[in-house]
Amino acid sequence: MPAPADAIADWMSWRSAHAVAARFVGWAVDTEGSSRSSALIRIGLAMLFWSRWAGELLLYRDQSAIGLFLAANFFVATTLLFVGYQSRAAAVWAGSVGLVMYYYFGHQLGREPWTHHHTYLLAVAALLVALTPCGRSYSLDRYLAVAHAERMGIAPPAERGNLWGLRLIVLQLSVLYFFAAFDKSNHAFLSGARIEQIFLWFYAGSDYPAGLALPAAVVSFGVVALEYGLAFGLPFRATRRYLVLPGLAFHAIIYLTLPVYTFSATMALLYLAYFDADAVDRIIARLQGIGPTSTARGEIS
Repeated sequence: MPAPADAIADWMSWRSAHAVAARFVGWAVDTEGSSRSSALIRIGLAMLFWSRWAGELLLYRDQSAIGLFLAANFFVATTLLFVGYQSRAAAVWAGSVGLVMYYYFGHQLGREPWTHHHTYLLAVAALLVALTPCGRSYSLDRYLAVAHAERMGIAPPAERGNLWGLRLIVLQLSVLYFFAAFDKSNHAFLSGARIEQIFLWFYAGSDYPAGLALPAAVVSFGVVALEYGLAFGLPFRATRRYLVLPGLAFHAIIYLTLPVYTFSATMALLYLAYFDADAVDRIIARLQGIGPTSTARGEIS
């Protein structure tokens, strides 16, 4: 039989663990907030879908039955996502089209570069934004809801909702950063050899620049350290303030120097999920000179 002191310690430990778990559940699945940041992500994703694939899916490009069927689904789904009509269903539709492009057309039929990770990220981001209140702001859904409220003589619905979809986006980005760093945590990358290879392939050709080895190794270590830092630091406010600008700068650099297509722009857009939605709302309201959807306290950081 345990001593009374041990029993009390066990009970206090259990209470502490239960309190931590309750706070985590509250943060992860029970938090409500402004829908404006979710709506901005929704609109941005639609534009990124177009930026990446619209030129390849114009009707004259592939006039086969399956090509026309894919194009029709792509343009209808992404247009509904952009204007925000039946927004969450449109997000599921667009994300599903993206996954079909990634798995079937990319991997099964061998269409490159539809097999790349930026394709998968876009599709998954659309599916995750479907779990947010992405249609309650900046959308045709919102316009129709306000018009209906005016006809009924009632207050329009609040631009708020459950934010657990944003939490899942944060988790997706952290997992992406972690495994990107983990995959580079080997001698081939950390020695600088991979960076040298990339530089020679895209810029120098067969002319190996003198003194490239040391800078390549330094850059390699810096990239891996930054990605680990972003994986574990961005979700937390205390460390986020020191990592947002380095993270955005990192994505801007690889966008300008490497053929990463829309990957960097997608990552920058999804950074909105890291910030408190009500704080984003207040900044938008201040810029537009309108009232925020919430008077909850807190600041973006």
